[in-house]
Amino acid sequence: MKTRNHPPLPRRAFNSPTVEFANFKDGTHVNLIRLIKPYANGKSFAVLETTFSPFCKNAMFKDYDKAKRWFEQMVINGTHHAELRNRGLTGN
Repeated sequence: MKTRNHPPLPRRAFNSPTVEFANFKDGTHVNLIRLIKPYANGKSFAVLETTFSPFCKNAMFKDYDKAKRWFEQMVINGTHHAELRNRGLTGN
């Protein structure tokens, strides 16, 4: 059985809209999330991933460009373990 040891994201990330997503055929995914209520330290975006890649991890960012680069890297890393099923923008 595969195990994961990635840092969890705060609850606020799960109550915020997904901006972009990538789903894999093994049922895992990577999401770029825009926080509805940014943190006082400026963190406004989160990347949530559930892949089995040891090179992937969840992260939070202050600006969209850094979050987008991290999202793209997690998608690339995830494709080494499972085939990409679909990806897209949500319009949020």
